[in-house]
Amino acid sequence: MNSSHTITHRQLFFIITQSQIGVGVLSLPYTLFVKAKTDGWISLLLAGLFIQFSILAIWKLCEMYPKQTIFDFMPKIVGTKLGAVLNFLFVAHLFSVCVVLLILYNSVVSKWIFYQTPRLVVISMLALTCVYCITCTAREIARFLMLVSPLLLVMFIFVGYAYTDVHLLYAFPVGASGIKTILSGSTDALISLLGFDTALVFLAYTQGRSNSKLKAISYASLCVTLFYCFVTFTTYIFFNPVEIVIVPEPVLYMLKAFSFKILERTDLIFLSIWIVFVTTSLISYLFFTAKGVQSIFKLKHHKSAAPYVGVICALIASIPASKLDVQLWSKLIGMSALCCSGIFPIFLLLIAVIRKRKGKGKGAVST
Repeated sequence: MNSSHTITHRQLFFIITQSQIGVGVLSLPYTLFVKAKTDGWISLLLAGLFIQFSILAIWKLCEMYPKQTIFDFMPKIVGTKLGAVLNFLFVAHLFSVCVVLLILYNSVVSKWIFYQTPRLVVISMLALTCVYCITCTAREIARFLMLVSPLLLVMFIFVGYAYTDVHLLYAFPVGASGIKTILSGSTDALISLLGFDTALVFLAYTQGRSNSKLKAISYASLCVTLFYCFVTFTTYIFFNPVEIVIVPEPVLYMLKAFSFKILERTDLIFLSIWIVFVTTSLISYLFFTAKGVQSIFKLKHHKSAAPYVGVICALIASIPASKLDVQLWSKLIGMSALCCSGIFPIFLLLIAVIRKRKGKGKGAVST
């Protein structure tokens, strides 16, 4: 691998952080409230805990096959033919994640900012911007993601201002929803926390000690989980339980209630920053997808696949809502994300460990 394409473990931290923070920050509190009521923040913490197990599996896999992406070592673990099939299915999953990101982005932007702008225009502007970014190297992508990371602090300050008018009693009683309901809500939280799986490709470019890489991914996921938990809990103690049911994007409605002498529409400023994070998340997934397409079609560079990946995702996402059942699509993607990003790395690691032990056993016998 070209040394000019490599990244540091610190850059890996920001890549994972930017990949995880995306569309979900606006609607996650509402989604969790529908299932787990005011215990949604507990569901979020449980999802973050489960993600740490997946991160351990991803890190161990990439440690066993250094400087290789999942598309390189998958055939080595399960065999060439099955590996090719699984690589294709994984790429299909990544395509669907990119499409859902574009659809959800459009639904928010068209509702709050561009009321009459055609769907195709809104989606194409974001998709083409991201396509241009993923034609760069992993190092250049990492530098851009690091550059915009301070905006997360601005988002934190905006949400934190809500504590000038909150009611802690809205969060009680804690645990009233029951364990089953809280666990059920954690699956929805897991979908919003997606992005950690991009380590399956970015770890191949990361230099440094193995433990430093693990710490970078784990700390990044922990920071995002705590940030999402902070946002979710804040909305739960700002709105009463009757109000939050009727506001699909509670964060924006909460910010809309604030105004300053200099800033009038804080919700629109927050949206402008949120678009940057949606862009960074989409960049990571499109790069991941392009690397998969490169592997399947044996292309020399992922740049060759980048335009096709972006155009296909934009065209599918531009299908009118009347012809595309967004709720059904999101539910299917949620299930595939749980399997491909959460469970599959653990399952793949078990197969790799078993095959490695069998190989050692045969070597010992032959000796």
